Amino acid sequence: MAEAGTIGWIVSYPKSGNTWLRLMLLSLMRGGAAVDINRLGNDAGLASQFEIDELLVVEAGELFPQEQIAVQPALNRAIAAETGDGLKLRKVHDRYWRTPAGEAVFPASVSRGAVYMVRDPRDIAMSFAHHRGETTDHIITIMADPTVTLSAPQEKYRRQLAQPLGNWSGHVGSWLEQKDIPVLLLRYEDMVSDPVRGLRLAADHLGITHDASSLNAAVDATRFDLLQAQEQTHGFRERQEGSTAPFFRQGMAGGWRHELTAIQAARIVADHGQRMRQLGYDCGT
Repeated sequence: MAEAGTIGWIVSYPKSGNTWLRLMLLSLMRGGAAVDINRLGNDAGLASQFEIDELLVVEAGELFPQEQIAVQPALNRAIAAETGDGLKLRKVHDRYWRTPAGEAVFPASVSRGAVYMVRDPRDIAMSFAHHRGETTDHIITIMADPTVTLSAPQEKYRRQLAQPLGNWSGHVGSWLEQKDIPVLLLRYEDMVSDPVRGLRLAADHLGITHDASSLNAAVDATRFDLLQAQEQTHGFRERQEGSTAPFFRQGMAGGWRHELTAIQAARIVADHGQRMRQLGYDCGT
């Protein structure tokens, strides 16, 4: 695709492979070099209150929640301006949304494109439950709730800005059905089976220079066992505060068949079967 804008949005519902894809892309942008999982920082991080403080010269803590929402389009434009002519990757868990005034939070004018990583919601449920230290049944309820927001104003742990999430089906649809930003859809399961192909598609979509050697090197540098080893040795800053479960847990597809009960799996299909079938997921057991 033609290059336009400076931000590449790496989008997913939580626990869908967003971090893995970002690490692969960052490695590729450095010619396939090794990456430090704890030095992602603002190279590819979520929007934070700190960035409001620094880039908009406004104390985020002094803004009312609605004011923090209203300034997010301006914050993303400021991030793009700071980037210059390069490419900035940005992690996104938000659904595609607009401020109450109707302004897109992710401005098309600064967007190179978006890569949406989708994953079987049955695998998400068990991974998200481990990540949050909550029951799988509770996570299944969250995944069906259209009102859910991550880092909501009432949450104690709020380095990040509030991220309207919605339910899983609506989250996927909000990005795939919007017409403002070109979106590439990648399935986590396809990335697991052929990461080189998936990385090449993402790089082409975002205009990242690559060749066969750098693609293979980037995939090799971000093998799941290497990421797990880094986390075991140094921890991982993006792991849920207070959680003892590893962030890089299994890196596999289809684990739900061994971890979910038949009732839990059927509940997810009842909630999201239409969207799952659209994306090519087998809704059987």
